[in-house]
Amino acid sequence: MGNLVSAFGLIASVLVLVATLFAAVRFLLQAMRTDAHNPIAQSVIRITNPVLSPLRAILPSVDRVDLASLAAVWLFQMADMALSGRRGLGVFLWGGLIETLALFTNLFFYALIVIVIMSFVAPTSGHPAAHLLRQLTDPVLAPVRRVIRPVGGLDFSVLAVLFGLMLFRGSILPWLGGFVGS
Repeated sequence: MGNLVSAFGLIASVLVLVATLFAAVRFLLQAMRTDAHNPIAQSVIRITNPVLSPLRAILPSVDRVDLASLAAVWLFQMADMALSGRRGLGVFLWGGLIETLALFTNLFFYALIVIVIMSFVAPTSGHPAAHLLRQLTDPVLAPVRRVIRPVGGLDFSVLAVLFGLMLFRGSILPWLGGFVGS
């Protein structure tokens, strides 16, 4: 019986993780104003609509900020914490916020890694995923590119942003998480 319970717990945890990732990507699609005609973006929108439509009645979007998808990410993070056995309202609320920040940090970090790899393997790729990744990362990279210009065809702004994300992930998030022990 214990194995069955742990199997259901694992399945529930994976489903919450997948739902969290889709809601986070949906938030980023709107925040970065990506092309809504991109087939990958359309799929994410179709998949997340059943969950986000009821939330939109309570939390409408404000300019670029899709509050419904952001709230969904936060709620899914709190559900994951509950599935992992953490308890307490403060732990759920603050820990869910910290986990949400960590998720967005990780998504950008890995998106930038993929962008770097793509720039060497297929720099002019017209694949919808490559186009979507560029649209997601360019708004973050553009201000840094104005300060750190490419040198000899190499874009060091990506390294600066990666370093900033690693610094945020390695020092600021643990410091914030220390307030609730998450």
